[in-house]
Amino acid sequence: MTMIDSFSGRWRFLSNFYPAKIQHQGITYPTVEHYYVAMKIKNDQQIDGRDITYIDCREMIAKMPAEQAGKVKQLGRILKVRKDWEDVKMGVMLWGVREKFKHDDLKQMLLDTGEQELIEGNWWHDNFFGVCTCGPCKGQGQNNLGKILMKVREELKEQNKKPSLEDVLFPKDSLK
Repeated sequence: MTMIDSFSGRWRFLSNFYPAKIQHQGITYPTVEHYYVAMKIKNDQQIDGRDITYIDCREMIAKMPAEQAGKVKQLGRILKVRKDWEDVKMGVMLWGVREKFKHDDLKQMLLDTGEQELIEGNWWHDNFFGVCTCGPCKGQGQNNLGKILMKVREELKEQNKKPSLEDVLFPKDSLK
């Protein structure tokens, strides 16, 4: 099986940093990364010595331009994280990726990856969502973002399937 092992160049659209509007609870985020970081936070945030509500913090994140997704990720490392984050983060990411690929152009681009294995190869030690290719990590990682992308791709393929004439004329459940 062939693979895509880096979400850069022609495959950059697979990255969570790629511009794609995600709407959640009345707030529009410019990338999946913005949405993901916004979902990590809990009520009591302090930024530059000021107390900020989680809604204000989420809106602040949403207002950062798509080109600043890297800064958003850095911000996510210093914000206080909700207590249940480890339990919900995979579901949050799955929801965000599903929303991203509801955009017709991105949906088609994901479908066009065919059956290729999708691996979020990186050098910044993300061994949870990706596979780090740096010397010490030696290609280790869980590749959870790649797995989520492949799951969403399969869901989209199922949605796109057109029933055959036989399926329409002779539905399987009508044989009982």
